[in-house]
Amino acid sequence: MKHERVIAARLLTGTAINGVGGGLWFTIWALYLTRVVGLSAGQLGLSLAVAGVVGIVLSLPGGALADRLGARRVAVTINLVRAAAGLAFLAVDGVLALTLVAAVFNGAQVVGSGVGNALITGLFRGDERVRMLARSRAAVHAGNTVGAGLGAAVLAIDRPWAYAAAIVGNAATFVVNASLLVGVPETATSRRISRWAGLRGTAIRDRRYLAVMLPITALTACWAVQSVGIPLWVVSSTDASPAVAATTVIVSSILIAALQSAVSARVVTVRRGARAATLSGVVLAASCLAFVPAAWVGAGWAAVIVLGAGLLHVAGELLFVSGQWGVSVPLMREECRGEYQGLNATLTGAVQEFAPAVVAALVGGLGAYGWAVLAGFFVACAAPIVPLAAQAVAARDVRSADALV
Repeated sequence: MKHERVIAARLLTGTAINGVGGGLWFTIWALYLTRVVGLSAGQLGLSLAVAGVVGIVLSLPGGALADRLGARRVAVTINLVRAAAGLAFLAVDGVLALTLVAAVFNGAQVVGSGVGNALITGLFRGDERVRMLARSRAAVHAGNTVGAGLGAAVLAIDRPWAYAAAIVGNAATFVVNASLLVGVPETATSRRISRWAGLRGTAIRDRRYLAVMLPITALTACWAVQSVGIPLWVVSSTDASPAVAATTVIVSSILIAALQSAVSARVVTVRRGARAATLSGVVLAASCLAFVPAAWVGAGWAAVIVLGAGLLHVAGELLFVSGQWGVSVPLMREECRGEYQGLNATLTGAVQEFAPAVVAALVGGLGAYGWAVLAGFFVACAAPIVPLAAQAVAARDVRSADALV
């Protein structure tokens, strides 16, 4: 037990430190690249789109590599790569350089999310796996909140040296995390890498698993609602201050840091995970509809409505993440943890790549009708989860029975 506590402390400390760097970087990157480097918004969008695709393509091979070499070893390498790429932003002087650096930096982030989950599920057993995943996410959000505060100070200074210091600080967090991971035991490894480095491996050919994870990971669109939909709606369609949108993000981070572990502790079986994901879709749909009346009232009431709908959205997000882990972790094959978590990272990355543009088009172009479409989307995602999860459990039980014969 003491040994596990030491491992957990190392993992959570490194994750929280990374979270500080992430919150700092997310706060300053756009202004740094436009005001200091001199790139246009269109150039940023193109470079980040390429970077997102790189992460999606490499997630499955990255997971397969973690199965073969060990998740800890791969996680350490990814942190060092991200540290070097983070520093390379200081040398960016054009769109080509930005595309290359962002492809490495952001692509490694997507791959690293799957490898990180594979590391946790390889080091812990039973219900403790989901609890550790939840504690890790809480640590990230706590760190993000601190980092965003530091980023706000950098933006207030608004000098090249301040941006440079922030970039160096962000890179340093990856080095610190890597040094902490070195002291963590290695996970069990497989004898050989799967076919096509995971692209034709066990996870991608597990049809029952893939069928249930598709609608669950589609709920990842809720993050685009938080980052794009709410700010766009507040600014373009309500009389509320733009600060209200920023407040919803801060409140969301604080609540996730405080509550994710408690919510996930109750979602440790496939059945409960499927129910949580289903309820998440319903709650997220309700939150979408709850934002609409903010356009019909004055600034004060609009702020109240947006904040209230934002709280409903946080509840849906907490349930979604808990449900995703509750279903994906028990259904994966132990010998292919990296592949399965890499597949989750691939699916999640694909949604994150395209959801912001879709949400912006719906909320910015269709207004209240766009919110209704989003609500319908979340309900449609929720509807098949429970029966698909039941089928996946039945298939898993058949495999287990066959293995015993």
